[in-house]
Amino acid sequence: MKRFVFTLLAVLLPLSAVYAQDDCSHVSSSLEMVPCSEAAKKAADTQLNLIYKQLMARLESDYRADPALGAEYAAKIKESQRAWLKLRDANCPLEAFEIETGVPAHVFAVNSCIARMSRERSAYLDKIVPALAPARRVRIVVV
Repeated sequence: MKRFVFTLLAVLLPLSAVYAQDDCSHVSSSLEMVPCSEAAKKAADTQLNLIYKQLMARLESDYRADPALGAEYAAKIKESQRAWLKLRDANCPLEAFEIETGVPAHVFAVNSCIARMSRERSAYLDKIVPALAPARRVRIVVV
């Protein structure tokens, strides 16, 4: 039995690396669904982490003249990211609610949702550019 499991893993691991670069549209069996979706989820998560780190580096660079303001901005982004992760992690099982938990279709649906939402979040974070340099920041007070 152990030999079968190791053989199966030896076959599936290389497949997952190939599927990581694809959208899983070519998957033809449930055996291929899970490794494909896991690879896509991992790739999207890696991209999200990279984009997040790049955004934080941009903030540090752009707010060198006012590090306190940069730290405040970074704290808001961290808070937003933590809330978004909770939303994603609650939303994706909801999308797969009507599929029996643990079956390949359920795992595939949750992983695909996580990958999709992570790619969308990456695009959103990548577009965040500090609108005003610290020297030009204007505070609007409503009276």
